[in-house]
Amino acid sequence: MGDSIKKPAKINFARFLFSILCVILSGILVSLSFPPFNIWPLILVAWVPLLLVVSRGSPRKAFYLGFFQGMIAFGISLFWFNFIFGMACVPLFGILAFFTALFCLVFNLFAKKTQNRLLFVIFSAALWTSIEYYRSEWFFLRFPWITPGVALGTTRLSPFIGVYGASFLVFLVSASLIFKGTRWMGAFLGIALLLLGIFKPGVVTPSVNEGIRVAAVQREDCFIEDYVKLTEQNIKRKCDLIVWPEYAVPYDVRNMGKDMDLLENLCEKTGAMLVFGTNTITGKGESDWRNTALVVGKNGVIGEYYKMRPVHFFNEGIPGKSYKPILTELGSMGVAICFDCDYTEVMRKMTLEGAEFFAAPSYDAVGWSARQHLQHAALFRLRAAENGRWIVCSASSGVSQIIDPHGNIQKSLPPVRDGVIQGTIERRTGFTFYTKWGWLFPWMLIVFSLVFTIKEASRVIWRLK
Repeated sequence: MGDSIKKPAKINFARFLFSILCVILSGILVSLSFPPFNIWPLILVAWVPLLLVVSRGSPRKAFYLGFFQGMIAFGISLFWFNFIFGMACVPLFGILAFFTALFCLVFNLFAKKTQNRLLFVIFSAALWTSIEYYRSEWFFLRFPWITPGVALGTTRLSPFIGVYGASFLVFLVSASLIFKGTRWMGAFLGIALLLLGIFKPGVVTPSVNEGIRVAAVQREDCFIEDYVKLTEQNIKRKCDLIVWPEYAVPYDVRNMGKDMDLLENLCEKTGAMLVFGTNTITGKGESDWRNTALVVGKNGVIGEYYKMRPVHFFNEGIPGKSYKPILTELGSMGVAICFDCDYTEVMRKMTLEGAEFFAAPSYDAVGWSARQHLQHAALFRLRAAENGRWIVCSASSGVSQIIDPHGNIQKSLPPVRDGVIQGTIERRTGFTFYTKWGWLFPWMLIVFSLVFTIKEASRVIWRLK
């Protein structure tokens, strides 16, 4: 009877230690690819150590290793969550890490059964991007930060396949390098992406005659008089458009005649339109309001936009629903507020509706750390490059920036510094391939991933029969 008792499997300590070290290395490489470290070339090989250890062993082990890697990668990169949520940041890291674990589970299930390695590598990159797209754009806690495409940044591919297309290519490099028969593809593609990341599109020079002179003010938690004073003291030449941060005037200013007069006088004195964050009260309840970007000129209100993507766990009122740009004497101006610019949808649809340039009031609290500000600023540059539009972003404590249609920073202010930046932008009317068609690329990857999964699962089930 004793012989029939199943003995527990012995743990190979050396192999276990190797797996743990690979997972830790992978998580550290991922985190070093993003601001504030910004060693972006590491993202091309960041998942190689993880994929090596999850391609063998049991699916359960792969799931746990993937979860561990996700906790390290997100925990280091998004350490600033702690300044907002305290210890509640730990389960949030766990939610994000779950998606890495889910990928590793599926990857492990097929890694040992798929005969066509090249097709499997392509499937792996497609699956990763599909899960990433769901996590970033569809999941109820959608969060599009810390993805491979964001680390790579803007390239010549951005106006064609966007950030998720870049994620697919970046992950394809790591997946290719772990199999003997596909390493040639990983090496070739890795070198190509490295060159694209180094030799970025050139800086766009706006027309002197047709350019729009703009200014972005960076300051947090002050009175309307302070914003006016800072603006008047720092604008040294004639201006057409001034942008203040989100929540610059944290009440419904249209109900305050004296403050509206102050804003209209500023517009008359500078000759500029003013875009700034305020509220629109819709009722008496705590949530009966809209986070609003108001456009004001010397003769009063020109237009308004309601924020469409509220920040999670914050009371930001009733979300807006309109992608319509605001028609002004400067042209058709797209207005997007802070978190709206984190996702691909808002600016893309607004561009299709005719937006020729963008003003983006943003709120990045000083207490959230410079790391948060730097990571957030990168997303605005991706939106500019994807849609081929100039963006003027005013962030409360940084990073305020003027971005050209290639995603290059023309002017910027570092985090946690009061000030004003000035520059010139242009109207643009053409559409990039991404704006019209390229945004469908992650949807194609989702379909491919589902078809491949069903096909391989069916083949395995048929063999079992």
